[in-house]
Amino acid sequence: MNEEEAEKVIKILLKCDGGCEYCVSSLLKIFCKEFPEYMQVAEKAFKETFGKEIQEVIE
Repeated sequence: MNEEEAEKVIKILLKCDGGCEYCVSSLLKIFCKEFPEYMQVAEKAFKETFGKEIQEVIE
């Protein structure tokens, strides 16, 4: 997977379950575990979408 493909997957995940930040954060956590090289991309997208750090929701 390249960065462009990762961004597309992340955009899809951000819409899951009607955009519920808790559901999305759980899915992004799994994504980041499988693809740690794109963690910063996922964190940035989450912050831009929900206005908070993903760690605020995960922990």
